[in-house]
Formats: sequence, structure tokens, C-alpha cells
Amino acid sequence: MIRIALFASAVALAAVPVGALAGDLSGTVRDSAATPVAGVTVTIPALGVTTTTDAEGTYRFEGLQAGEHRIAVELADDARQFTTAQVPLTGEATRNVFLYSRTALDHARDGLNPVEAMLADMLMAQAWDEASELAAQAESREEQAWTDYAG
Repeated sequence: MIRIALFASAVALAAVPVGALAGDLSGTVRDSAATPVAGVTVTIPALGVTTTTDAEGTYRFEGLQAGEHRIAVELADDARQFTTAQVPLTGEATRNVFLYSRTALDHARDGLNPVEAMLADMLMAQAWDEASELAAQAESREEQAWTDYAG
């Protein structure tokens, strides 16, 4: 009986087409300002496969083994960031990647949370822009005569 079960299992495995055990993975790599980044190297180290993002920041791997894969995203200055993606048995998975700013990575090396550092950088940049705009508006105004309400 055990031999029949083993034989039936072997026949069932042989009947599964090879393509059914492979899925695809694609996505877009964007910088901290959500702009697509071209020329970024995307690697799945465990499988030894590498590709480069196109002009729209997109990458694609075809025929990957199903399961969770660690993805390395590397810029030209050797700054490398990692993420994971779940590849299906068949079909395609999408894993978009948002790169941290250089400042956020520096903060992470100092022990700060890179997401919090990135948000702080964005808020500081926004505050700087608003302050610059207010200063420009203040310089362009003529002095105003203030009414004396003291009486």
C-alpha cells in the first residue's frame, strides 16, 4: 500500500508542468521623493540573479522559484538596501521599493529609525521651504502703518 502511495505521488509530481513552479516579480524603485530611479541594480542574492531598473525605474525577474526572497537594491555609490518579496507559484508579484535618503541612512547607522529620520528630513525640508517663502513675502512688502489702539 505504501508503494502505491509513493508511486502515485511520484506520478503526480511528474505531471506538474515545470512552469507552474515559477512565478515572476516586478516593481518600481523610487527615491525618497517618490521619483522613479533609473540605473539601480536589483539583485536576489540567494538565486544569483541581477537586473537593472529601466528609465521608468522598473525592474522584472521571470521564472523565479516560489516563496519569499530577499531583494538587494544597490545604487552606484554602493549604498545597499534590502527588502523581501513573496513570489507566487504562478503569476506575478509586485514589490515596489522606496529608497531611504542618504541622511536617513546616516541616521540609521547612528541607531535611529530610518523611517522616522526620513519623515523628519521631509518635514524639515517643507518647513525650510515655507520659511523661505514667508521671508520672501516679508521682504517684498512695504512697511505698514499700524493703528494705535491704545487710545
